[in-house]
Amino acid sequence: MKRKILNIIKNPKTKYIVVFVLFAGLMMFSERTNVFYYYKIMKEKKQLEKQKQYYLQEIEKDSLNNAAILKSLDSAERFGREKYLMKKENEDIFIIRKSEDSLIRNNIE
Repeated sequence: MKRKILNIIKNPKTKYIVVFVLFAGLMMFSERTNVFYYYKIMKEKKQLEKQKQYYLQEIEKDSLNNAAILKSLDSAERFGREKYLMKKENEDIFIIRKSEDSLIRNNIE
């Protein structure tokens, strides 16, 4: 039994395997190069890429809206009335909103 262990230890290939295993263990669990840190960074990267796509779409949509508003004075007035509830002098505005609660209650009854 002892001879088998000594033969394994004396084998030159065993030294390379041991060094490789130690190096791989150090790389996996060292501070900045561990597997868990890498996974966390990759997950964060995917999330940031999704946010980037969302904001690029929003920029494109807002650019189209901006171009339409700047096109004519009527569209700018319409935008102000709809989005910011602006009004002309001597004009009354009535806002009718349906709440989700009332819709649910109506469906139950």
